[in-house]
Amino acid sequence: MKHGKLIIIVLLLIMILLSHISARLQHSEETEVSEDIAEPVQAIRFDLQYHGYLIPEPFEYDINGEARAFQFEKMVAALKRAEEQFAKGPITYVDNYKNQNGYAPYFRGRPVDAAGTSRDASAPGYIDLSDKDEFIYVRDGTLVRVISEKPDFTQVALVQNDQEYFIPSKYVRTEYYLIHLSRAIVIDISNQNIAAFEKRPDGWTVVSYGLATTGKMGTYHQPTPIGFFYGIERRERFYYLKDGTDEIEGYAPYAIRFTAGAYIHGLAAAYQYAEDGTRIDPEVREFSDTIGTVPLSHMCVRVYTSHARFLYEWLVHRETIVIVID
Repeated sequence: MKHGKLIIIVLLLIMILLSHISARLQHSEETEVSEDIAEPVQAIRFDLQYHGYLIPEPFEYDINGEARAFQFEKMVAALKRAEEQFAKGPITYVDNYKNQNGYAPYFRGRPVDAAGTSRDASAPGYIDLSDKDEFIYVRDGTLVRVISEKPDFTQVALVQNDQEYFIPSKYVRTEYYLIHLSRAIVIDISNQNIAAFEKRPDGWTVVSYGLATTGKMGTYHQPTPIGFFYGIERRERFYYLKDGTDEIEGYAPYAIRFTAGAYIHGLAAAYQYAEDGTRIDPEVREFSDTIGTVPLSHMCVRVYTSHARFLYEWLVHRETIVIVID
């Protein structure tokens, strides 16, 4: 009798154990199935509208032995910062191209501020209007969120870092507020590449990407500045001067200006001259093996001409911004 009870108890324990194992196996199978059918998490979305010179996933490459990559995640993070500022209030830009709205005052007798930003093509941004000696230079094209507007000074926050300043109102283009923030071009000066994004219902989507060449430091050259800028204007031909002269040397096709004299454009074409002095219009080049290598330009951002044309035709005025990261 005792042995019979013991056998029954053992059988019950075995049944409980088998039931537990079966349940775990079923849960494991369901988990595997759900993982197989679940949509993968895609941090960066792509819907390419320009397909030239593509670098395949994982978007890493080598330039003369140096590892490079497309920092799409960092680019999207910068776009989200711009979105946050756009949600807080109206966004426009600082305007002093070629100092057409007047030269900014000298900073403590110097033409550069404490951060090294040049007075040229900039506006003064005062921290406190009771102390006009303390200010920064805010570059032409810089994106700002307008906090309050008065005849003499407009209070703004820089989209780049949300720092607040008072800028003389003549430098702030309040008639050109962004209507929408729907498109953005992001330039990476560390990796010498570029990507264009559109805002879709499911987030920022890459519509083009490629290599780029940015500005270097030199006698007639300047680095492409880091920051958040407005897509100010387009020019089918951006004419450039021969260094140190007022003579037009050539033109760059499909140009988008975003700060001071900095444009995103295709490969430059230098004019040739006939024996009688007649200027010969050169053919536009598409490709250069220097694109995406090291900074070489005067301050502009060079891309392959077909990519420049795509961006030129794709840009929507008052909806497009330009961001430069490192």
